[in-house]
Amino acid sequence: MTDHTDTGRTRMPADVDAPDKVAYGLTFRQLAILAVAALAFYGAWRGLHTVVPVPVLVGAAVVASGLVVGVAVGRRDGLSLDVWLLAAVRHWRSPRALSTTDTLSKTPDWVQAPKRAVMLPAPLKLPADAIDDSGEIRLGGTRAAMVAATNVNLALRTPDEQAALVDTFGRWLNSLSTPTQIVVSAQPVDLHSAARTLATAAHALTHPALADAATDHARFLDDLATGRDPLRRQVLIVTRTGAGERGEHAARRRATDTVRALSGLGMSTRALDGAAVTAAIAAAADPYRPPRPGGLAAPDTVITGAGHPHRQEEAIPMKVCTRFRTPTPGGGQPSTLAATVVPASVEVTPRMLRVGDGYAATLVVTGYPAEVGPAWLEPLLSWPGRLDLALHIDPLPTPVAASRLRNQRARFESSRRADAEAGKLTDPSVDAAADDAADLAQRLARGVAKLFRVGLYLTVHARSEDELLHACAQVKAAAASTLIEVQPATWRHLAGWTTTLPLATDSLRVRRTMDTQALAAAFPLASADLPAPLPGDPPAEGGILYGVNPDSGGIVWWDRWAQENHNSVVLARSGAGKSYFVKLEILRNLYQRVRVAVIDPEDEYVRLADAVGGTVMRLGMAGVKLNPFDLPAGDTRPDVLTRRGLFLHTLIAVMLGQQPPPAERAALDRAILGVYRAAGITADPATHHRPAPLLRDLADRLHADDDLAAVQLAARLAPWVHGSFSDLFDGPSTARPDGHLVVWSLRHLPDELRAVGTLLALDAIWRQVDAPSELATRQLVVVDEAWLLMRDGEGARFLFRMSKAARKRHAGLTVITQDVADILGTDLGHAVVANAATQVLLKQAPQAIDAVGDAFGLTAGERRLLLAARVGTGLLISGANRTSFDAIASNTEHQLCTTRPSELADLDEGDDL
Repeated sequence: MTDHTDTGRTRMPADVDAPDKVAYGLTFRQLAILAVAALAFYGAWRGLHTVVPVPVLVGAAVVASGLVVGVAVGRRDGLSLDVWLLAAVRHWRSPRALSTTDTLSKTPDWVQAPKRAVMLPAPLKLPADAIDDSGEIRLGGTRAAMVAATNVNLALRTPDEQAALVDTFGRWLNSLSTPTQIVVSAQPVDLHSAARTLATAAHALTHPALADAATDHARFLDDLATGRDPLRRQVLIVTRTGAGERGEHAARRRATDTVRALSGLGMSTRALDGAAVTAAIAAAADPYRPPRPGGLAAPDTVITGAGHPHRQEEAIPMKVCTRFRTPTPGGGQPSTLAATVVPASVEVTPRMLRVGDGYAATLVVTGYPAEVGPAWLEPLLSWPGRLDLALHIDPLPTPVAASRLRNQRARFESSRRADAEAGKLTDPSVDAAADDAADLAQRLARGVAKLFRVGLYLTVHARSEDELLHACAQVKAAAASTLIEVQPATWRHLAGWTTTLPLATDSLRVRRTMDTQALAAAFPLASADLPAPLPGDPPAEGGILYGVNPDSGGIVWWDRWAQENHNSVVLARSGAGKSYFVKLEILRNLYQRVRVAVIDPEDEYVRLADAVGGTVMRLGMAGVKLNPFDLPAGDTRPDVLTRRGLFLHTLIAVMLGQQPPPAERAALDRAILGVYRAAGITADPATHHRPAPLLRDLADRLHADDDLAAVQLAARLAPWVHGSFSDLFDGPSTARPDGHLVVWSLRHLPDELRAVGTLLALDAIWRQVDAPSELATRQLVVVDEAWLLMRDGEGARFLFRMSKAARKRHAGLTVITQDVADILGTDLGHAVVANAATQVLLKQAPQAIDAVGDAFGLTAGERRLLLAARVGTGLLISGANRTSFDAIASNTEHQLCTTRPSELADLDEGDDL
């Protein structure tokens, strides 16, 4: 049976389209070749036996018979030998050199022709004729449209989630009624462009040390791109219209339906316009040709209405040059589309192609395992090299499939009976094919399966011939690991190359019949990599390097500012590298002019702030004052004084350890308004620049009140005004928390002042985030050791409010903690985690892994990863995106972020020297 087993495996149907063995173990085709050869021998005998000696004729007949038998029964590269030889003859008769330039036009009279004849390359033609502005590809009498999709990390999902995703993909397969192609190509991650952008912007940063770190990070990205050649998988889905399908933009509508159908997989999909389609085909045709400056959509030539290209020296706007036409039909010239998307020269050899500056070879999948698991194409999809995988899917209409299965079953049964009558043992391959054909016929009749003709092809790209041969051997080994048999497309590499281009045209036609379940289990959308910037993509505003993917060697490039909210949560045990990772993220956000504020209980960020010109507010240190009565600078909203008064009510409640009685609250409100009036500050913003009152002014106002409740409240505030807790409040603020990086150091605050000092720091941060003048600036608020705040009511409420409201103020909250229970053990903590679109989990303690696993829905594999993770290795989770990563840094960044005592001692010694 062809269904899911208890182990999650799926039976791959036998090749029900395999030719039937008619007699003597030979197929009809083989018998026809032998019969034609026998007739030829007989004719030669009749015509030559009187002229040529009989021994010579017999000897020649023996040799020729051996050759004919070899041709009839032999196989090479997955093909019968007669087909293989026919492909060799076609290759021998075809031109070796192809060009997309016009080599057939008449030479102008003023050009002196060479004395010797020069062999010019033949024109290169593509299966596609044109691409229009809407993205429709013209393929003879039909049209096609292209959809770009991101990958899905299937390996980190639970078995139930994997089964759900495979079933969703299978439902989309069942909805297909026309040929469809899925191309998964390995494209280079464009770190060079990101490095150039960063290096250019580094000179405008506010501090020399920060500029030096940004420049060093730019060099680091360049070295990473050169040394690792990082790749990411790009998925393109090309859907074709039916032969009788009419109407304008019919292919575009099919693409839109595909986007809608695949939305249930949690992947990002979009239908491409003409410019993006052109760029995608060009990147697939020659992955070593750099894109033109100006964006993904800029082709190399502008096509005029008459069809004549002319070169452009400057970048071409996106809306220009998206319509390409072939010159005169049948005129022998290369199509303008080919001249736009294909390099100028293509050299064809029996075993490879030379395309532009690179080499390419196509491998054909000719054998499949008997059983497959979910994402059985994953070893090929994750191969760390330039590989284009093309899956051609041709759905068979149910009546046609039923008729073919019926005829095939009759042939299999005939073969069985012939063997039985001859007293021979049955052929196991015939038995397997007959059983699978019967099972498929029953499933087809019940409407629980659909049949497809599937072709699977792999095009390997490399810089040199030796590199290409080595890469092809590696791909064969990767395929063999899952019992997939691949053969080179010898003599047919040009057809193989066009077959793997995203043009929905199968020129090789090496097909295998599969049912829905076996094809859905292939799940070609699976990849361990997150989307990363491709060459020609518009530069990401907030994307930064998180690290490298240890599973694939790819780059983990993440843009928290592009998610539904900008918050993140970082959970890890002590010593797992969470502070190091967060410092790297802070630095790389500072490179992009993001303002950062940090709540630092243990002075882990002070050294970083001092190095890059940040501001450090060392609360609790001698001489450091912070006046809670200060009004926000530059805030002209009419209710600013009212909101400051409300905060002072909260601050007094925290100082007292409880909310004061109603009478005292009334007296406090009178006193707050009175001290501001006495200082000449009113609701008029013009008065807000005047010196703010102090806490002792409030106490004096309460003492002067005739109300007994006011006097009692003043007495309760005495320790904060004149006593042991007064150092922080007994004068005007000594510094304003301004700058690109502000670190609020709480280490020197006594425990009795920790809650009050933290509240003052949070209030100052919120005022900065909520300031109207800062709403256009990205701001990042980092709260380290958040479990300390979660134990305090006001701190927990601040984190909750910040997680809810930060997005509307163009801000993001980063919550870091090593005490998972304090975060996940409260409703407010759960709300903070739920409102974080980016979640980073580093190494976890065995005692906490169950709570973390339940809260984040971790699979067994993810739990093992977090238990055994090295320092700096973790898991990035965001919605449907899940990937592991190793945090990496440049030398300058490492020196700024490290907290290892030995390394810090070495750095201090170097500074002393």
